[in-house]
Amino acid sequence: MSTASLTSDRLLDAYEDLLRLEGERSATLEGIALRAGLSKGGLTHHFKSKDDLAAALFDRLRILVEEDLELMRAAPMEAASYYIKSSSDVTSPLERCNLAVTRLAQGSNAEANELLARCRVQWFEVLMDALGNEDMAHLVMLLGDGIYFTASLTGTGAMPQETDPGTIDRIIGLIGEIQH
Repeated sequence: MSTASLTSDRLLDAYEDLLRLEGERSATLEGIALRAGLSKGGLTHHFKSKDDLAAALFDRLRILVEEDLELMRAAPMEAASYYIKSSSDVTSPLERCNLAVTRLAQGSNAEANELLARCRVQWFEVLMDALGNEDMAHLVMLLGDGIYFTASLTGTGAMPQETDPGTIDRIIGLIGEIQH
């Protein structure tokens, strides 16, 4: 990987981190440059504006989601289980990027909203293909959303047993029983 590419990734990582941890207002060009250890001029050499940073972040999310979808398509019998289990990993590159884009969507960024909606449709379509039941696909997605939400509340009074791997395995077993 070239030095320019590594620097661009470092800047994009800094932007993602600021969005996730402090919100869109903190993700100023100065703040991003400082977090990445560069000058504002160094940042604008790679990204001319926050719109360019957002576009790169959206591209990153598209790539990560496509990789996730490919994993699900490669093992359709495990797609629902994978979707549910991966929802508890709030530190994965996909979830980190997804949360950063969500922060932009919460700030009324129409492109972020559209991208997130499209990602959900893609996950739903893969789950539909794997499960063959629209209601079950919705159930799996909503269950994953709840697990993600609960896992993201670590240290805030959330019940840790709700995201315990054993609990999640038992829930996945219940879904298997419902399908049969």
